[in-house]
Amino acid sequence: MRKALHLLLSVVFTCSLAACSSAGNSTAPSASKPADSGKAAETKPAETKPADSKPAEAPKAGGTLKVALNSEPTTLNPYIFPANNDRNVFLQVFNSLMEYDPKTLQPVPSLIKEAKASDDGLTYTLKVQEGVIFHNGKKLTANDIKYSLEKAMAPEASRTAALLKSIKEIKADNDTQLTVTLNNRDNLLLDSFIEVFVTPNDPSIDQAKSPVGTGPFKFVSWNRNEKVVLKKNDTYWKQGLPKLDGIEFMPVPDAEVKLLQLINGQVDFIDIVPTTKIEQVSNNANLQIAKMPEEAAIQDHFLLFNTTKAPFNNVKFRQAVNYALDREKMKKALFGNFVVRASAIPEKHESYNPDSPKYAKDVEKAKALLKESGYNGEKLGMVYLKLDMMYEIVAQITEQSLKDAGISIDMKGLEVAQWTDSVYQKKAFDMAITGITPKPNPVDMLNHAYGKINGGAIQWSNQAWYDNLLKVSQMSPSDGKKALFDLQKQVLDESPAIIVGGLVQLPALSKKVQGFVPNPQSKFYFEAVTKQ
Repeated sequence: MRKALHLLLSVVFTCSLAACSSAGNSTAPSASKPADSGKAAETKPAETKPADSKPAEAPKAGGTLKVALNSEPTTLNPYIFPANNDRNVFLQVFNSLMEYDPKTLQPVPSLIKEAKASDDGLTYTLKVQEGVIFHNGKKLTANDIKYSLEKAMAPEASRTAALLKSIKEIKADNDTQLTVTLNNRDNLLLDSFIEVFVTPNDPSIDQAKSPVGTGPFKFVSWNRNEKVVLKKNDTYWKQGLPKLDGIEFMPVPDAEVKLLQLINGQVDFIDIVPTTKIEQVSNNANLQIAKMPEEAAIQDHFLLFNTTKAPFNNVKFRQAVNYALDREKMKKALFGNFVVRASAIPEKHESYNPDSPKYAKDVEKAKALLKESGYNGEKLGMVYLKLDMMYEIVAQITEQSLKDAGISIDMKGLEVAQWTDSVYQKKAFDMAITGITPKPNPVDMLNHAYGKINGGAIQWSNQAWYDNLLKVSQMSPSDGKKALFDLQKQVLDESPAIIVGGLVQLPALSKKVQGFVPNPQSKFYFEAVTKQ
């Protein structure tokens, strides 16, 4: 069994033999890299990799990277943010307690340089990274990390609160050391620290609009609907980084305009290649596509139900929707950039339960289940998040799939701000299609989709299922794997929300840009990037 994500080489992290032996064999090991159990399905985009042409000049430091995003960030607060665009901006401003190596997805030290667990696994002693200065000139101390952990544990920090529920107490012993006491053993604690970003212990700072962190780039300005400007952090604690002088993030909602700007050299990097333009970009000698292998795809196209009302509170109706979906058609329409699966855990992952329902398209079965559910043909609303043509194509095929099964649909697209307000805040929807980005471990893959606090199934509350999910990180490897198998089958049977399929996002960039490594979570790390 591969090592668990949260274990590091002994020269980097130290922990007692008893604690490490348990954590090292937890149920999360396979998330460190895609399971190597067979070749991924052959797809057209595999042929669209950039040519192996060498850059005209050797990579060198300096320059400003211009990045076009598909929407305006909504906030730069690292504790409360609804969209990936928010995160991809503030990832340059903040460091987390730990971080993934973007090439291997193995955790490596960040603002915690050492973690030592007690024999019973209930106490962690954390050493603070030395020589770290916030952008406002303040030195990083244990009190800042304590403050940041507490912010990340607050109920409103929905992305991290569920991951940190095992923490009982945090104590800053001195400026360079903390002690974290747990309610119960948590084999995924250090992995969860990757999602905790560190800010100064100063509530007066408006992190949403003028963030202050320790990251490779400092915040300069944010002109709404124009650009976010960052500049190089000359006192960055990682030697030799960053390479760039600065970054500008610009919202360009129109995918065609965004691509044209990349082709013309007005921007250096776009977050998503329009689906119908993949071949065009691949054949352009000045551009390159950053593609992850299919088996590494952990993001999902995701369908939510408002399970507080009929017919969505009927399990047979939800199962009917799952059977109605034409996932193969989606993959074909997206030129292969879609993974056919109904499970939150990818099928090549060692924690995937092969006996879980597959929900292959079966229109007749869907119609029979609809009849059993009592659905009488009334028109139902469905909204989708308007981020890219990819989302629209998935929504259109979903709409047609449901109509083919006999479900009457009224569909419309929503911009990010509308989506956040209508779906996540007011919960004024029937069905909704979006994308989700879990952490690369099987517990969060399930939690991100179905969890009570952090999950996408925001109108579903199965307390027993959720409690059992949280217990997985406390179990032995064999017990944890069995529990994950049971939880997968249960949640696929109930279908409180639906994994429409694996989401494959393709950024494109100028060949003048070197050093960018694509990430399964579509996180953009630019500290080591160079621009000719």
